[in-house]
Amino acid sequence: MTEAEIRTQLRTWIINRSKNKPESFADDVPVLEKGILTSLDIVELILHIERLRGGAEVELENLEPAAFRDVNSMYAAFFAPA
Repeated sequence: MTEAEIRTQLRTWIINRSKNKPESFADDVPVLEKGILTSLDIVELILHIERLRGGAEVELENLEPAAFRDVNSMYAAFFAPA
């Protein structure tokens, strides 16, 4: 999957999951600060990220809250080449 496809999948999941749907949504919009997702949604988001990674688990021990700030942070934390 390409970077653009992953970002689209993340944005689509976030918007579909949101109870407070934004009028516009860009990759730099802070999803928790803006109330687009709740902290409870993060568990489901982690599972979605694992599916997008082909089943590769997210290492919860090293997880930083900043990884979920926005789509840019999510891509950098979970998909960008090391």
